[in-house]
Amino acid sequence: MYFLTFLNNGCVDICKNMLISAFKVGLDIDKFIIACLDETSYENMKEYSGAYLHSKNVTQEYQNWSFDPSSGFRTIVKSKWSIIKSNYDKHKQLCWVDTDVVFVKNPLSYIENNEKILFQCDLPGSLICSGFMVFNESQDCNDMISELGNNEIEDDQILVNNVATTKYKNSCALLPISQFPNGHIYYSKGVKNDAVIVHNNHMVGIDEKVRRFKEENLWYV
Repeated sequence: MYFLTFLNNGCVDICKNMLISAFKVGLDIDKFIIACLDETSYENMKEYSGAYLHSKNVTQEYQNWSFDPSSGFRTIVKSKWSIIKSNYDKHKQLCWVDTDVVFVKNPLSYIENNEKILFQCDLPGSLICSGFMVFNESQDCNDMISELGNNEIEDDQILVNNVATTKYKNSCALLPISQFPNGHIYYSKGVKNDAVIVHNNHMVGIDEKVRRFKEENLWYV
């Protein structure tokens, strides 16, 4: 199983925190592929064997989540599926992980060799969260990624919710919400003891994400 993420320079510290947490639970850091979206982030991440320079043209500053389709955030996330597609062609057993995730337990027993394409649930927002996704070697997975990877116009999470819940719904499943909670569930629904990952979505701003990790003693940088 390979793991894939992307970042610009504004996410370097939170990405390193994710990687340290992965090492702490026994994951092989050499199996983390890190697509750097600007030269400065690559310079800061090239100590990791899986880091590579994907683009030189993305803004280096952290971009807050936004509904605005013309925002810096939306511009960045629109490239997610093309990055997944280019790496899935090489590694069929692939897990996408956003940089604002921390591993608190080893997830491999939940995600390896699965017959379904697996997604974290993002309710009460979208059904599917594109921040933690597990791909397999099935033809449907290959077809879905090929379809999504050719679209750099629409938002990554809107895309996958439109496609995975309709055309490929029989090949997809949600990860158990108590083990893979989104940020809303983790902090409000009493599932902390069962969590395999902590994903600090459902909050806006890098400072808030870091503050919450520090409160949970999950900040290692």
